[in-house]
Amino acid sequence: MNVSDNGISLSAPVIMELIEAVHEKGAAFRFQASGYSMTPAIRDGDVITVSPLKDIIPGRGDVLAFRHPEQPHMLVHRVLRKRGNHYLIQGDNCPGADGWIPAENILGLITCVERQGTVRFWPNRSKLSFWSNLYLSAYPLWPPLRRKLLGILRFLKRIVMR
Repeated sequence: MNVSDNGISLSAPVIMELIEAVHEKGAAFRFQASGYSMTPAIRDGDVITVSPLKDIIPGRGDVLAFRHPEQPHMLVHRVLRKRGNHYLIQGDNCPGADGWIPAENILGLITCVERQGTVRFWPNRSKLSFWSNLYLSAYPLWPPLRRKLLGILRFLKRIVMR
């Protein structure tokens, strides 16, 4: 644990233990995200809320906090597929999947994202709505579409800059 002017920095194992302890009480856990694996949905410095799953079965498009089975740290990435009691998970900004993660490694569901003090739109499976359903269905299509659009934009910039 490190203490600085910006607060307390905790190691991943400590955060995972805190999340589990808070979830045992039925409450959500908030912390500041670090890293770029979920950009643009979750950015470095965003405050995210990890809620207990309760009776929710995560599905395609959900973003989960989980314990990676082969690494001693926690990740927050999106569900691509579900097979039995395992989830294929990948960060939006990652080239490859994290692999098939067993359900017992899931720490919780991301239900809120705050950026610079403002709550961003985020689907909350515990309070589903038309917009949440639409988002969860369409968002997995966004990263490949975004990559294609960026490629087209780079191509057009090269043409214009000549």
